[in-house]
Parts: sequence; C-alpha cells; structure tokens
Amino acid sequence: MRSPPPWRAAACVALLVWGALRPCLVSLPWWRRSRSSGGRRLAARAGEGLVEVDASSLALWLLEHGEQVHPSARLAFAARGGRGIWSLGALEKGAEVARIPWKLLLTQASAKKALGEEVVSQLQEYPCIALQLIHEKYMLSSKSFWHAYLEMLPSMEEIGASFTWPEEDLKLLDGSLIKNMSRFLREKIEEEYLNIAKNIFPSRQERFPAEVFTKERFLWAYAVLLSRSFRLRFGNDEVIALVPFIDFMNHDPDSKAYVSGSASLPTSLDGSRLVLLKTDRPYGAQEQIFDSYGRRSNDELLLLYGFSLPQNIHNFVEISLLELWAQTDLAPSKKKWLSLQGVDVDEMQSLCLPRGYWPRETMLLMRLLVLSARDVSSEGLKAFSDLGLDKAFDPSVERKALQALKGLCTELLAGCPAAQRRADAEARAAIEAEPSGLGPKERYAIWTRSGEVTVLETNLRRIDRLIEQIPFVFELQEARRRLAFPGLTSETKPKDFDIFFQEFALDD
Repeated sequence: MRSPPPWRAAACVALLVWGALRPCLVSLPWWRRSRSSGGRRLAARAGEGLVEVDASSLALWLLEHGEQVHPSARLAFAARGGRGIWSLGALEKGAEVARIPWKLLLTQASAKKALGEEVVSQLQEYPCIALQLIHEKYMLSSKSFWHAYLEMLPSMEEIGASFTWPEEDLKLLDGSLIKNMSRFLREKIEEEYLNIAKNIFPSRQERFPAEVFTKERFLWAYAVLLSRSFRLRFGNDEVIALVPFIDFMNHDPDSKAYVSGSASLPTSLDGSRLVLLKTDRPYGAQEQIFDSYGRRSNDELLLLYGFSLPQNIHNFVEISLLELWAQTDLAPSKKKWLSLQGVDVDEMQSLCLPRGYWPRETMLLMRLLVLSARDVSSEGLKAFSDLGLDKAFDPSVERKALQALKGLCTELLAGCPAAQRRADAEARAAIEAEPSGLGPKERYAIWTRSGEVTVLETNLRRIDRLIEQIPFVFELQEARRRLAFPGLTSETKPKDFDIFFQEFALDD
C-alpha cells in the first residue's frame, strides 16, 4: 500500500477518511484499501500464548460454500494480539493460504440483494454494507447466510477505534491531534445515519425497524468496515468488500502478503471472481501470517483500527494550510497553476509532514504560498513555472517559506503542553519497564501523542538547521555555477555537506 501523499484534501486525517468514504468529496490515493482484523493490536509473534479459536462453524460454512484454506492455516487467538491467522505447519513463500469465492463477500452487490435496489441506489458503498451488516446480524440473526462469520466479528469496544470512544475516554487524547479527528469522524458517521433515518427508514419501517437499526449499531457497522474491509479490483471494477477469514489477518507494516481479487481463475461461483491470499515469505509452525494495513501513522491506526505502535517510522502530522491560502497573494492564479501541474485543487489545503525527508512537493507548495506579487517578475501563470519552484531559487523566498512552515509546526506543538510531554516520556519509560502497568487505551494514547510530538520536534530542528544554512547553500550554488568553491575550507564545510544539497533540492 502506498504511503500518504504530500498534500491532502482536508486539514485532518478524519476529513481525508470521510472524503474517501463519500465520493462527493475528493477520493484520495492513500485510501486504496482499509484493513484490520477487528482493531487488534500489532499482533503476537510465535510462541506468545497461542490458543486456537473455536471457529468450527465458520470453517464448516466456508467449506460448504467453496472456500479453500491451506491445511496448515488456522484462525487462532493470541494472548497479545487477539484473533489472527496462524501457520500450524511450514508454508513456503508464495503459498496460497486461502481462496474465497465471491458469494461469501459482503459488498454493495450483496447489500442490493438483501435490502433492495431502491434502497441501495440512494446510498454509497459504505452505508449500504453497514445497513446490510445490521440487517444480517440483528434482524436475520441465526437465519443469516453469513451467521457463522458475523458471530466471529468483534464488538465496537473490541475494535477500539478512537472515533467510537466515549467522551470520557477521549480525554486520554488531550494534547493530541487525533482527539478532534475522532470527534469529527464520529459526527460525520452520525450525520450519515440521521440522513438515512430521515429519508429511507420512515417509508420502510417493516424492513428497517427503529429498535434494530439504531445509531449505535450503525457506528459498530462502520467500525467493522473501516477496520477490516478491502478495496479489491476485479478487472476494471473496484469494490469495497468484507472478506470472511482473510479479514482476520493482523498488521505488520513490513508484510507484503498478497491479497487480491481475481477474475481469471476458474470457479463455478459468479463467473470467475474470488479473493486470493498468498504468503509473502516462508512461515514456520506457530507463526502468524500478517497483512500490512499500509504505511499508517499512529493517528491513522488509532482512529481506524484501534491501536498504535510504540515505535512507528511512518508517523506524520497533517498541517492545515487554510490560513496561508487565505492570506497569500495571487491565490486564484496559484491554484490554477497548481491545477495545470496535475494537482487536485482540494489537495492544496493541507500537507503531510513525515519525520524523515520531505517530498519535494512540500517545499514547492510552501514557496508558492509565501510568494508575493512583487516576487513574480511577470504576469500570467508562466511566471510561476519560470521561477522553478521545485528547487530553492531565492534566499529570501526560501527563508519565508521555512519560517512559515516553522510557525505552523510551532502552533501545533503548542497544543501539547510541555508538562504533558514530560508526563508522556515518564509513562513510556514505565510502560517499557512494566507493559501491563497501563490499560490499552492509555498506552495507545501516549504512543500516538508522543509520535506527533516527535515528528513536530524533529521537523522544527530540521527547519532551524536549514534556515541557518541558507546563506552558505546559496553561495555554494553560485560557486557551482562558476565551477569554483571560494572560501570553502575544512573548517567552513559542514560535515554533512552533501545532505544540504538534498535538503534544498539543489541536486537533480
């Protein structure tokens, strides 16, 4: 799964998620597939209290309806990590672990059969499948075709996605960006429910009784979908689907397990459509088979999947640029120029700052935003192209761009007071000494907040370093043009000399 793009359609991850769920908002490339096994944590490794789950009903149902599972693969429960798929014997790299027929998937197509086309035609994929989940689990119950699978799904509390946390638990996220993200996403899902309850339920009360289709169950259904659904491609078609058995895989960011829709292998079910799971490496006995949910930050992991990691190299912070856009000169022309470069207009409203090196587009956007009318020598959009914004081209513009970015980072960091940061550092040390000393939510909140702080502090140090070196770098740039390096001695040359050229994007 690809990493988050350098700029996003909204000022926070929650809005990005909602934009991906609602086609009326921008669809973002990172939202290719949502995955989790019921909000379980980074799963247990071999030998950590493995207990086989009583999944006999699920296994029988799968077998009866054409599913094929490798004899060495089992659904099991680990003392740390919850349910997952485990190898009970040796599996080679590329081994086919499971083959799931199309008819076992919960999709918009299955929702159409269950709820009726007149209902489904008014809704997008996620609310359709959410309503079908409620219909199957709470109305049909044991009579549902998916009953054996639904009985294995986790509760909303077991999933633990932060957008489902009660208000008293959200206090654990004080000082973290994800607190408002969680509230925002929950509000959007509740708005979706109220819209359906107003426009669809009243004329179909027998099909959608109010005591069954409650707001709480709608939130549960969304928590299931956001934490474990796949976005699969079958030929030219893309579908969102819950995939029984395969969706119990847990997260390992380094896993490259192969999960895909296939429209080419022969099967008697619905033409040739099925879902395949193949291993990414050899597995021994008592090893868990992992999937990667993508290069997710702790904010994304806790918001959607209900866990975070003590060390996560994929952490980033989302920074809103709305205020800068409101203040910048030539805003309409700048947006039009970016559009001509192939950038979606909605993706200009925020940017993503990772802990490591920035994508080149980060500083391109910051340079563009701080440009004043007097910085542009001529009129028309060509003036922006002539400047060469993808590289450092002017010391004063570079300084303004970095100072603007510093201001944004400083403002975000101020949301987490120094006292909170010290308390988190002490708590992290205590967790390392005694992992069971705090509850899961407390640990995940601390790891998530600490990850944001680390990203911001690292970027602030980096920005200060770059601002300090602006004169040197531009003198050196001019010296390069003249193929000479006057005044450059072992005392004046930075130790990481070559890094500066990468930082300022001076090298092609």
